[in-house]
Formats: sequence, C-alpha cells, structure tokens
Amino acid sequence: MGQQPANILFMFSDQHRFDAVGCNGAPVCRTPALDSVAASGMRFTHAFTPCSLCSPTRGSLITGLYPHNHGQLANMGNFNGVFDHQILDKVGYPTLLSEAGYAVSYVGKWHLPKEGDAASWSFDQWWTDRHYLEDAADLGLNGDHSLEVQRLEWGGDAAFCGRSALAAEHLQEYWTAERTIELLQRYANRTQPFMVCASFFGPHFPYAVPAPYDTMYDPDQVERWVNFDEQFEGKPLIQQKEMLRWNASHLTWPDWQKVIAHYWGYCSYIDAQIGRILEHLERTSLSENTLVIYTSDHGDMVGSHRLFNKGMYMYDETYRVPLIVRWPTVTPPDSECDAFVSLVDLMPTLLGLAEARDPGELDGRSLLPLLKGAVPHDWPDDVFAEFHGYEGALCSQRMVRTKSWKYVYNPCFEDELYDLQSDPGELRNLASRLGYRHVLRRMKSRLVAWLERTGDTIGEDDSWKGSSYDLYLSGRER
Repeated sequence: MGQQPANILFMFSDQHRFDAVGCNGAPVCRTPALDSVAASGMRFTHAFTPCSLCSPTRGSLITGLYPHNHGQLANMGNFNGVFDHQILDKVGYPTLLSEAGYAVSYVGKWHLPKEGDAASWSFDQWWTDRHYLEDAADLGLNGDHSLEVQRLEWGGDAAFCGRSALAAEHLQEYWTAERTIELLQRYANRTQPFMVCASFFGPHFPYAVPAPYDTMYDPDQVERWVNFDEQFEGKPLIQQKEMLRWNASHLTWPDWQKVIAHYWGYCSYIDAQIGRILEHLERTSLSENTLVIYTSDHGDMVGSHRLFNKGMYMYDETYRVPLIVRWPTVTPPDSECDAFVSLVDLMPTLLGLAEARDPGELDGRSLLPLLKGAVPHDWPDDVFAEFHGYEGALCSQRMVRTKSWKYVYNPCFEDELYDLQSDPGELRNLASRLGYRHVLRRMKSRLVAWLERTGDTIGEDDSWKGSSYDLYLSGRER
C-alpha cells in the first residue's frame, strides 16, 4: 500500500440473502462480480445483521451501535415516526472519517432521518433516491415503475414480481452505479483519501426486474426450500399472522418458484452494476489502495417457512447476510473467515482503517485483525440480534446464536430453541422439550451476557424482578 491512507468503497444492498451469492454456495444464482471480490479477498461465512429491518440496521452501520442504543427501532415513519429522531444525537462514521481527512460521499437509498442533509451527516457529496427520481423525470420516465408490479400483489402469476417497465439502464441500481463511477473519477485526481458508499434499492420487493434478468432463471430450476413445508407447530402465532398479513398462505411451491426466479434475477442484475463499478476502479490508479466491502442490511424470506419479506421472526434467511471484503496486499486472497461478525462491527472497522477518532462505548469491534488473518482470543463464539416491531405491530425479540444452537427470546410468545446441526431449516422448536432444558439454560445465560454487555434492559421489568439475570435463573418457558 502507498503512503496515503486506504480509500474505502462500501457497497450494500437491501434484502440480499446469504445463499443468493455464488461464492457462498448458491447452486443457481450467479454473481460473478461479487465472486471476483471474494477470490481476491475474504468472505465471511457467519456475518449477521443486528436487526432484520432496514432503518434500524442502517442506523447500526452508521453508528456502530445496536438499535436499542442508537434509538432507531423501526423503519422511518413506522409508529407515527416516534423513533425517527433518537439517532440524531449519535456520532456517525461520516463525521469521524471527515475529521480524519477523508472525503465521504453517499449514493442511493438512505432510509434514515435527515435524508439529503449533507451538513448533518458530514457528507462531501450526497445523491439520494430523490435525485434519481428527478433524473428519471427529466428523461420522461416514471422512477416509481415498480409500483405497478407491487399493485398486483398476489393477484398476478406470482407475488410482487414481474418485468420492470423500465430498461436496465434506467433503474435505481444502474443510476447508483453511474453516480458511484462519477465519484471515483472525481477522486482519482485527488490526493485526499475518500470513502464512497453505494446503496442499492434491490433486491428488495417488489421484484420489478429488467429484461433480460427477469427471465435469466427458469422457475423449474428452483429447488424446494428445505423448510418450505413449515407447519408452525409449537411456534409463536405471530409467524402465521405474518404469513396472512402478506396474503401468502395460499401460495404453492410453483408460485414461489416464480418469485424466487425473479429474486435471483434481481440479485444478478445488481451484481452486474457492482461489476461495472469494479471495472472502473480497476481502470484507475485507485484499485490497489482501496478497501472494497459488500454486504446487505438483511436478508429475505422469499418463501422460506412459507413466509414473505421479513418480520416478527428471527430465522437465518433474514439475519445471515453476505459480507465480502477485499483489502489489497493485506487480506489473503480467496480466504474465508468463519468467526461470528455483526454489521455493527463495520463502523469501528472503518474508523480503525482511517485511524479516526474513537467516539467510545461502541457495541461493535473492528474487523481489521480478522482481515489480516488473525482471530483475537477473546472474539465471541456467538452473535446477538434484536427486533422491535414493523409497520403495524411493536414486537420485542432477542436472539443469540452459536454454530450449533439458536435461542430466540419472545417476551409475549413462546421462546424458540433450534438445533442448527440436526435441523438447519429451523423447523423444530425445542424450547419446551424437557430433554433440552440444560441447553435452554445455557443459551439464556449467553443472551443475558449480551444484554448486560450492551445495556439492553429488555429483561428489567417487574416480572423478572428487576434484573436481566433473572431471565436466566427463571428457566421460564412461555
């Protein structure tokens, strides 16, 4: 690496499943651009989102804090916007990188407060989706083209999917790539280090996919999800209500095959835009001194457990995310890290790379040692996540996951315990089984440790006698 601090190219999408990336073992879905990043860098096999909802996770990416600490507990506008301003007194990485001498720019979907207010978030340049819609209107195009697909809901041949009314070069993802390339061109002639964040709308529903990507995958190629035949026995009733809320209960596997084929096409379309950005980066003198990161804010059920989108459940399909990092001359090529990491770790990673000021009391920790091939002795052997509610319902949930077990604490419903070795599809809830009480206690103990470590007060009410430790002692199954 040169004398100048490393540049940062951070690309992320919305609702991209871990298993919809070629290098992560996807048998059908093709992502050659992301595969090339993994081939020259590191892919993380156990990366998780702190919350399977857009705004809370984006808040965690910006602040390095779990949602219960940064305050953005729901999507923008949900619950009359009561959570939409608590994050504004937290320090974000754009401010800290700017202080360290970086030019910091952002392109694409934001989904947090103060959108477009560059001064509030210390961005050098900021193009939001509002600018995309303005540019589309200047071309005489309807940037909200996907609403026609969404309007069909479950009334078409498949749910929330179809061919985009706009060509591939007129969609938000293409526009985001174009603006990102423009920024890279601008920064190529500067000595100042930069960080560019490119945020794609997709593959979030509605899956309005441009030709030819909408027909790239034959629905008959889609193999039945291992957990599609979910019966919800011994599971929280809210999961079935979520299926009904999206009017998905009548959908058969052939219906879902059509949806998944469109979803995979959307993933491949976005990968093509990432490829365009990377190709431009390679043509400049920037490539060897630029850290490249790709991830997604969370995944997508797309028919797993017969569920749609994301919601009041904590399955791996929405919590396990792709995370691929290339750090030239530092990260071993074609390397793999199976340590548990969370998206809250990315903010302190960026600060460490830039040698920026540490604001203190972060929930995440830097991934730089892992990227150099070393796992610190005190690195956690589990991962924590949370959920607080979505659109019409507040719903507090917490999760702790190891390589072998997952425990979900549902204060208002049945707890969940899954043996991930024998039941990777998370079909059998073992929380009420007497033969697993010792496992349940161990997993509750792990969760309590996370609650206390991160200052999460969910266990501190009268029913738990004022201490989260009572959650562990009670051994209570509800």
